[in-house]
Amino acid sequence: VATGSSRSSHRVQMRVLVVDDSLAVRQYMSTKLRQLAGDSFDIEIDQAASGEEAVSKVEATPYDLVFLDVVMPGMGGHEACRRIKGIRKTRVAMLSSLKSQGDHKEGHIAGCDNYLTKPPQDGDLQAVLRIMYLRKSISA
Repeated sequence: VATGSSRSSHRVQMRVLVVDDSLAVRQYMSTKLRQLAGDSFDIEIDQAASGEEAVSKVEATPYDLVFLDVVMPGMGGHEACRRIKGIRKTRVAMLSSLKSQGDHKEGHIAGCDNYLTKPPQDGDLQAVLRIMYLRKSISA
């Protein structure tokens, strides 16, 4: 990573946590987010395999954005979202194969900012990244 160059000083820094019990999904999301971030972000992506691990990582690190699976063994996404929101004002985008209106509502009641169905569409992921880009640009 080049530091100190004039080009990198204009790029928005973003820290993202991808939470899913599936390693394949975590790897896919990490790769996809790096592709979509392109030259707009200096993006740092961490991964967690469970709700418990996600909460622990959020306690230790101020993430800008958390992509959070809903259905996981142990602490599920809804409980993890409530706990994350109790720790920090981190933006949470829930990812789930559950697609009903009730599922979306339950996600928002838990405090998520976005509810995306799996597999997430590039346009949906870009919209979430764009919101973060605008927030970070305004606060910079």
